[in-house]
Order: sequence, then C-alpha cells, then structure tokens
Amino acid sequence: MFNELEKEFHAKGIPTDKPDFYDHPNFIKEEQKDPSYLIKFAKFVAEKPYSDEYLEKAEIIISDVAKILNNQLLDNGRQGACVDISGILARILERKGIWCACIKGSCTIEFPKKSKEETTYYWSADQGEFTAGHTWVFAPPFSIVDITLKQQPYTGVKKSYIPEIIMIKDAAKATSTIEDIISPEVRMIMKAQGIPKYLMLQFGASEMKLIQETFPAQLIEFNETKFKFSPVAAHASTESLLGLKNMKFNGMYPYEMYQKFIKDEVPNIA
Repeated sequence: MFNELEKEFHAKGIPTDKPDFYDHPNFIKEEQKDPSYLIKFAKFVAEKPYSDEYLEKAEIIISDVAKILNNQLLDNGRQGACVDISGILARILERKGIWCACIKGSCTIEFPKKSKEETTYYWSADQGEFTAGHTWVFAPPFSIVDITLKQQPYTGVKKSYIPEIIMIKDAAKATSTIEDIISPEVRMIMKAQGIPKYLMLQFGASEMKLIQETFPAQLIEFNETKFKFSPVAAHASTESLLGLKNMKFNGMYPYEMYQKFIKDEVPNIA
C-alpha cells in the first residue's frame, strides 16, 4: 500500500518528503477533483515504515506537545474545540517533523452503570451547524491522540469519567453502527425521504468505508467507561500554523503560543 501511494503521489508531481505535503499545490489540485483524496494522505502516514528510533523519539515529542497544548486549552476554557485543537496539534507536530493526520468521526461514550449516566453520542451526521462529530489526531506510535473530549459540555457527573488526555497506541477493533454515526433525528429525516436503513451510512458517511479500511473503529476503556472512536473522513486545516487565527491562548494566536511554550521547549524529531 505504501509503495503504491508513494508512486501515485510522485507520478502526480507531489513530493512526499515532508509531513505537510498535503499543502503542495499538486496535492490540492487532486483534492479539488476528489474530495476524499486527503484519505490517501492519511493512509500514507499510517502505512509509512518508521524506525524504532523514530517511534521512540516521536512518542516523547507527541506526549510533551499534547500536555502543553492541553494546559493551554484548559486556560482558554473553550468547549467543543475538537476540530480547531486537532488542527493546531497536527500543525505543531509537523513543525517538529512528526508524521500525523487528523481524523474526523464519531465518538460514543458508554458510562458505567454506577454513574447512572446515559450513553453520550457525538454523531458525524446530526442536525445543527458543526464540522464534525469529533476529531482526533493519528500520530505513530499513537493511533489516537485526543485532548478535547473532556472539554465538551456534559451534564451530571459525566466529565469525571473522561480523562483529560487520551493517548492510545493499540486498541481493540470495533464495528461502527448506524447508531454511532447518524443521530436519531437525521435517521428519521432519511427514512421520511425514502432512504432504507441499510443505505443510510452510505448517504450519511460516504467516506467511512474507505477510511476504515486503514483506520478501523477502536474501542478503549478508562475508569470503566467505554469509548468508541469511529473514523468517517480525514481532515486538515487549510492554513499553516502561522496563518491559523481560529483560537487564542491568553491573547496569543496558535503560532505565537507555539513560539512561547513549545518551539524551544520540545525538540524536533531530527
């Protein structure tokens, strides 16, 4: 798979030597023709061979960056910032020479019975204005790097069962169901439009099958709480770290925050 992707990219004039090569004009041109083309980049990152030395260094760098960025997010206090923060995290990791990809999808949280809390769903297909149900970062050796799940609006005691940082290398594979991906309201609308249930995922999450060939749904457990991460697409910020103006951290845009807290505090991979 990796060699095939590399050959395809090179044949289309897309260099693959840098972690942010999806910014290259030739890549963007292909993505304009095929909106799912970014999934090929994510698959490239997943299939790329990494040395043990790289993975050991990357684990430390990713962990350090995630902790610093999590502290900045807590200071910021914003909830529901998964798309923005994941994009910022990916852009910072790229600056450090780390290969990574943002994954858009759904997240289902099943709380323990003793909590008396109902299951929480972040659906990819739901009503209202939003970019994704949830977003996280894939960055080898981690299959999931998520620092925003706890920073969402929750009722009751749900938040106490969610870790501030989720960093997982290996997790059990899971199966994404229609209930994980599409909200009941949207399913009702689809049904009213005459779409049978077995076709709803095809309409509501058209890229899910393609991305889950490489990034299957994963099931993890913390504090007796089960989290199912269901990828449905790949995501990337259109702006570089320098150009990102989507959040402020104590008055600083992401690049300024990076310069002050991360640039000289966390080493590059090479």
